[in-house]
Amino acid sequence: MIKTTLSLAIATIISAPVYAGHDDKTLVIEITSGLPQVENTLKSETSAVQASPTTDGGELLQSLSGVSGIRMGGRSIDPVIRGQSQTQLNILLDGAYVHGGCPNRMDPPTSYSNVDSYDSVTVIKGNRTVVYGGGGSGGTVLFERDWPQFDEKGYSGELSASYQGNSDRYELGADVAAGSDKGYIRVIGHKTEADNYEDGDGNEVRSSFESLSKSLLVGYRLTDTTTLEASYEKQEEDDVLFAGAGMDSPYADADTTRLKLTHEFEQGALQQMQLELYKSDVKHNMDNYSLRPSGMMKMQAPSTSDTEGLRLIFDARAADIDWTFGADMQNNERNAELQNAAGVVQRIMWPGAEIKQTGVFAEGEKVLGADDIVKGGLRYDLIKAQATRRDETAGMPVYSSDDIWQMAGAPAGAGEERTEHNVGGFASWTHRLNDQYSVESTLSRSVRTADATERYMARFTMTGDWIGNPELAPEKHHQLEVSLQGNLESVNWSATGWYNRVNDYILRQTVTAGMKNRDIYRNVEAELYGAELEAAYPLNANWQLGSSLAWTVGNNLDDDTPLSRIAPLELNSSLDYQKERLQMGVEWQLVSSQKDICLSGAANCGGQDVRKTPGYGIVNMHAQYEFESGLSLIAGVDNLMDKAYTVHESRGDVTTGTSYQVTEPGRSAWIRVTQSF
Repeated sequence: MIKTTLSLAIATIISAPVYAGHDDKTLVIEITSGLPQVENTLKSETSAVQASPTTDGGELLQSLSGVSGIRMGGRSIDPVIRGQSQTQLNILLDGAYVHGGCPNRMDPPTSYSNVDSYDSVTVIKGNRTVVYGGGGSGGTVLFERDWPQFDEKGYSGELSASYQGNSDRYELGADVAAGSDKGYIRVIGHKTEADNYEDGDGNEVRSSFESLSKSLLVGYRLTDTTTLEASYEKQEEDDVLFAGAGMDSPYADADTTRLKLTHEFEQGALQQMQLELYKSDVKHNMDNYSLRPSGMMKMQAPSTSDTEGLRLIFDARAADIDWTFGADMQNNERNAELQNAAGVVQRIMWPGAEIKQTGVFAEGEKVLGADDIVKGGLRYDLIKAQATRRDETAGMPVYSSDDIWQMAGAPAGAGEERTEHNVGGFASWTHRLNDQYSVESTLSRSVRTADATERYMARFTMTGDWIGNPELAPEKHHQLEVSLQGNLESVNWSATGWYNRVNDYILRQTVTAGMKNRDIYRNVEAELYGAELEAAYPLNANWQLGSSLAWTVGNNLDDDTPLSRIAPLELNSSLDYQKERLQMGVEWQLVSSQKDICLSGAANCGGQDVRKTPGYGIVNMHAQYEFESGLSLIAGVDNLMDKAYTVHESRGDVTTGTSYQVTEPGRSAWIRVTQSF
């Protein structure tokens, strides 16, 4: 598990760099929670506490305080921040949106983010920026790469290998760059294979997978003030098993292309212009027969998700205000079919679902004096959504997607083009009370449009239905957040409380339809609120204690029931030692039971919870030594006491015959070796 340390100034940045990085660099993780950054370019250089090897971005995020995840297997952890997930989070992979191809979330965007191929990860909790797209009510996650830095050699690189005992998981990686300040070429490759892991009771969990990622990046300095960068990335996931789904995934492939032009202005109010273009194409398939014993009906579900977009951003300084403004566009088209083993279409689940978003935005920050900073932003998004294949029929009995939506109450023609005009923004004030204490408050509104599954899913079968609602209104999140931080000689700490009132919250609900269940979507009024505490206490020059607490509550106000998949109270404590080239640490994670639930089939609630989940406590240990030659050796044990436990938000395990969630791995010893040059 990754532990975070506090670096407190006028801004709160909780930084946890993870692995030995490229040459003298380290993957830096920044969590902006509470007091905002004074400068967008501020980077923390706090030394790292290390983590067990992972290539999955969702698994990395899950290990951070206040961030949880939904597990279906050994891969593709779907992150949750402050009780919000999926498109309530804006997740960008080096500037690109990569929307998964699986309606069942087997491939969230983070599954296409090989952790080692990025230089920094920024987690912005809540709504405190309008630059990275509409919505983002739960937060924004940025996986980013930097222009490589070279010494007189003109090249740098890193080779890595790791092994994890539980699941016999191994990874091989290489990241090599060559060039100068004038230009560079960078090649990144990683291969991972894993068998099924065992949980703390010794039960084998369906979780094996194979993963291969390949990236080519080039950059060229056109002039002293203008740079051009391009990249192509291919991520291949093969034979991925899921204990928490009725199907497995024989393959999931993503091809992502990016182009970025940056120009710095030498005079005038404008300081910088950045134009980013990207295109991501995802091909995914899942079936119930090629990777597991088949039942009476062999079914498969090939799907595609194609996204293209651009972002034009200007940085300027005028009237003593630092401005960021611009425009962006994102177009996504998804198609998914339910077929039999012979490829005959039974249902069109994503019937040419198109969502086009065009936005304009501006935000500014002004330092009022030595003790005060104000910041605000405003954003407008034009949304156009339609299902281009809504009238296409398939299956027995023969139905179109429009026919299926009408079964759940939608009017005829509901899949025709709909338009939304969404306005969001935020305002924050940071005040330094004295040399030791600062307080910050943020008031925001964010609007999230319904995604392709919520709008247009059209799965109608003999055993169960899953039907979208083309008439869903967008979610409107209104949030108030207050943070207090202390920077004392003996301890650094921060405390954050937040409240989120949601109009037209999009609720997925399971209802009875004759002799079977039917999942539908509707708008309700909801609220989410919680608190987060962080503290770091240096015992001496070598030892440091750390602790973090996260608490979240979610309620459906229309029906007076809890929202589903809300993380229980969690406390993480750590003790870390660092001296010269040696680092060691131990972490104790305590999670309470979750009794505020809404079970599948219960009346008037979301029904996505599996059960009341018992609490648990686990211990993780790690040690690292860096040699002068650039060799780094990292080893540790996760879940030292071999505890059998489940994360409350995880999917139900459909392969064991129980109603419990997919269990977490038991004791797992691991080792990682990296060589930088």
